[in-house]
Amino acid sequence: MKNLLRKSIIILLLFSNYSIITLSNDSINYVVVFAFYGDLSDTYGGGGLFSSEFTFHKSWYGASISYGHFHSKYTFLFKVPYEELEKTLEIPIHEMVNMKNSSLSFLLTPIKKKWISIDLSLGIALAKANCFYLKNIDYSYNLAEDRFTYLYRDYQLVKRTHFGYQAGFNISFFPVQKFGIQLNSRIQHLNNGGSFFFVGSGIIFRL
Repeated sequence: MKNLLRKSIIILLLFSNYSIITLSNDSINYVVVFAFYGDLSDTYGGGGLFSSEFTFHKSWYGASISYGHFHSKYTFLFKVPYEELEKTLEIPIHEMVNMKNSSLSFLLTPIKKKWISIDLSLGIALAKANCFYLKNIDYSYNLAEDRFTYLYRDYQLVKRTHFGYQAGFNISFFPVQKFGIQLNSRIQHLNNGGSFFFVGSGIIFRL
């Protein structure tokens, strides 16, 4: 208990010291980020998100607005058991999702130096998705030749709008004053739209 109290006091003192230093530099800083994310979730079998983001910082806090395009094309196997052949037929089904993704986030910046900064973000997200899903499948199979003689896949376009939230962090490195590299990570959850785990990187410009 004493060790925990001692560590808490040290953290508070460090944070207080950091706050005093940053308050002396209270000007507003603007940055623009262009980033590409890979989706590590299995919501749509992966995919990629290209995003642009405008951010402002004042002292140890800030806000960001982002807009991007998500695309995923994935394949799953439609399985049909055939007792006559004592095997399961597998039909590949291709589906695709295109999504316009935007977000508004509040930022906290626990580390801010000339060459590196770290942001913690929490905000709301909006996504407009166009999904191409399998609607119906029709086929004919020749048992003697052990092959499909007819195969028809019918798809439908489903348009949906999803609201949700996201949380993540940014790590920005500035080898020069106005230009740098940013590493990003986002967890995004959309109402009736699934969850995503975006990991990526991009270029950042100080304005």
